[in-house]
Amino acid sequence: MLFWIAFVLTRPFGATFGDLLTKVPAKGGLGFGTKASSLILLVILVGLIVFTSIRKNTLATHPQRNQD
Repeated sequence: MLFWIAFVLTRPFGATFGDLLTKVPAKGGLGFGTKASSLILLVILVGLIVFTSIRKNTLATHPQRNQD
């Protein structure tokens, strides 16, 4: 059930964001193309993973910051 909820909620967002990146500016997009769009999404994904890892390690080494 949780899989389908996540699938239904995130798929339209992903499709809309993908269209925004790949469509030509005349059609309301940014015109990056599929390869550049994939690279942009990869950079965002890796950045979020690194941020989460650093934050988790910071909270683990400084437990007093976790009390906020």
